[in-house]
Amino acid sequence: MVGDAQTPAAKPLAGLAKLRARVAAMANTPHALVALAVVAFIDGSVFPIPPFALLIPMVMAHPKRAPFYALVGTVASLLGGLAGYALGHAIANGLTSFLAIDPSLPLHFSIRSWHVDTTLRDVLTQNFWILAIACSIMPTPYKIVAIGSGLVGVALPMFILASVLGRTARFFGIGLAFAFFGDRAAKYLKR
Repeated sequence: MVGDAQTPAAKPLAGLAKLRARVAAMANTPHALVALAVVAFIDGSVFPIPPFALLIPMVMAHPKRAPFYALVGTVASLLGGLAGYALGHAIANGLTSFLAIDPSLPLHFSIRSWHVDTTLRDVLTQNFWILAIACSIMPTPYKIVAIGSGLVGVALPMFILASVLGRTARFFGIGLAFAFFGDRAAKYLKR
């Protein structure tokens, strides 16, 4: 009976694993580049599988094309990030009008042990590098950064700059690592 209790929780994870496998399998098709662009675009708003599941096998198959694949992925991801930002902005506008909240009132949070009393918008706009790091180095899903930035009202130019820096570093970093180091890069990333 214990196995039956775990089955419903395991089903969504199994579904994600199957979806990831299907995305990775697209790397071996004639439409791999288009698939990379589509997956990178929708990763910025709703898709649960990151585009690197497609980028890595493409680069492993054709290492010399890594910069081109990274460029296509970066541009599509940036456009998808703008769509995610717009989605977050629309959600914020919808919530503020539905709940009759004055959008000029910032939602405060505080962490007393660190003497922090601020808003999420202030953290992201006054500390630009936090947003840039969230877009690139940290394994934060880009859709969370994009939608969240639109939701809390991060200035669009700041979001775009952080996204350009972060997504370029991520796509080119992963693409070139696999182009130069191949399977050794995969072993390092798994650690």
